[in-house]
Amino acid sequence: MRLNPFDDYPFHQAIAPLDVPATSDPHFNDGYWFSFYREGTYAFCGLRLHPNSNVMDGYGGVLHDGVQRNVRFSRALRPRTNELAVGPFRLEIVEPMRVQRIVLDSNPSGVGFDVHVHASAPMTLEEPHVQHRHGVLLNHVLRYSGPTRAEGALVVDGEEHAVDGWYGARDHSWGIRSTMGPHLPVRGVEPEAARDPRAIRIWVPFEAGRLTGFFHTHEGPRGETLDFQGTLWNDGDEVPLTGVRHAFRYDDGTRRLAGGEFTLLDAGGGERRFTFERVCEPVHPEGFGYARGWSDGGNPGVWRGPEAVESSSFDATDPDAAPGGAHLPAASRLGGTEFACSLAGPDGETGMAHVEHMIYGTYEPAGFVGPNPWQLER
Repeated sequence: MRLNPFDDYPFHQAIAPLDVPATSDPHFNDGYWFSFYREGTYAFCGLRLHPNSNVMDGYGGVLHDGVQRNVRFSRALRPRTNELAVGPFRLEIVEPMRVQRIVLDSNPSGVGFDVHVHASAPMTLEEPHVQHRHGVLLNHVLRYSGPTRAEGALVVDGEEHAVDGWYGARDHSWGIRSTMGPHLPVRGVEPEAARDPRAIRIWVPFEAGRLTGFFHTHEGPRGETLDFQGTLWNDGDEVPLTGVRHAFRYDDGTRRLAGGEFTLLDAGGGERRFTFERVCEPVHPEGFGYARGWSDGGNPGVWRGPEAVESSSFDATDPDAAPGGAHLPAASRLGGTEFACSLAGPDGETGMAHVEHMIYGTYEPAGFVGPNPWQLER
């Protein structure tokens, strides 16, 4: 063990220096995800610390003109624990919970940016996500999320794009996450103990005029609500949300989201209906390195030496394909899940939403039957 300069502050939550997590689980991690977007362009980045693997890693890139360009990077976490920088990427906390600066310098992907990210509303602290499989703790994650605006510049293959108030979203999560760290399948002899009750995941930071907010929900195969959480801000006044109704459209013959509507229900009995349309191809998280998307077939949070950088790109225009992670069998690829969408509010307000949308298996309201071939249990 070693002391960290932050150990001088009285903020310890475990009987250990701040460098040492309260759990030795190799899947424990702590980090960030950011996106900013406009019609036809979706930029993204992330950074994550994996203290039990002694790794800091992350990614950056853009989906532009139908092509997703990605760069992934990793380094030894210690002794530079407090430097939020890895490879060509660095993150600065300018004003906690309100303003961050994200910088992607020159790298093999041809993508770079220098952007300040401003919170459009207070972040929503999500309820902990806890999941067991065959009696083993698989996930125990805490996250806060919300909509943002971005200011700065984005460069793609030498062409600079002004990021002049682009809509965006971000989250910060920490905890035990089975898909971060070594790939260790949890197996057993009881099929029901492995069954995930979720059929669809919907996760939406949004902004439309005076209305900003965030909600997420999971539903079962028949559309039954398994969980819901959300907050709406109306001209700065908080409106607690209690539920959502939605109707989605998909590209013909596929599970790729095209648009739709959602109606947010509040604690006072009010309802607000929003409509949205996809404005560019979805982003594939395997480009981030998620779901064994690194070229070595591993997850984020795996030791790859003192320094490592790799890049990839692929065409994301085919709604019937999952091109991310070309080194993986087609049936193991995640597919596109992150959608930048235009948004229209109940009184004609306009803006944008980030719609994270995943179908895990049979989902009767949309007519989907059987497992998603790109999201089988790994």
